[in-house]
Amino acid sequence: NLELASKNPPFEISSGDFPIYTRARFLPPTRMDGATINNSLIADGCQIESGAVIENSIIGLRCRIGEGVQIRNSVIMGADFYEGVESSASNVSQQRLPLGIGPNTVIDGAIIDKNARIGRGVQITNPGNIETSEESPQCMIRDGIIVIPRETELPDGWQLKA
Repeated sequence: NLELASKNPPFEISSGDFPIYTRARFLPPTRMDGATINNSLIADGCQIESGAVIENSIIGLRCRIGEGVQIRNSVIMGADFYEGVESSASNVSQQRLPLGIGPNTVIDGAIIDKNARIGRGVQITNPGNIETSEESPQCMIRDGIIVIPRETELPDGWQLKA
């Protein structure tokens, strides 16, 4: 999938002979404010804050990406729903993080499944080049790729322990 985001993809997704269509979801357009995006695909309904850097990645539906976030070589699946003001207020009382990726987080070489809640300053990287790890509720590594399961919540400052 990441090769489709490159300058010269293995095939053209808008080819008249073999087009690839997304289904209509009636979402608002993605809003970007001072972000840098290279060789990436961004789905509808995202909000990408200032200072974010996204390279060689795919960003799924309804992603909320905070200020100063760095995403490289990753697939972020997005969210199944928007979290409204009421839900955010409820999260505070339940001590839950907001849906999306918190400010100043670094993600490199990962697949983040849907509805993840990632805190501020989280480091989702594999500096030790681990090929396979034990499966945990928060993450696992397969073929050197970090996988964050659906509905996972990573607290502020979380880092992969190798």
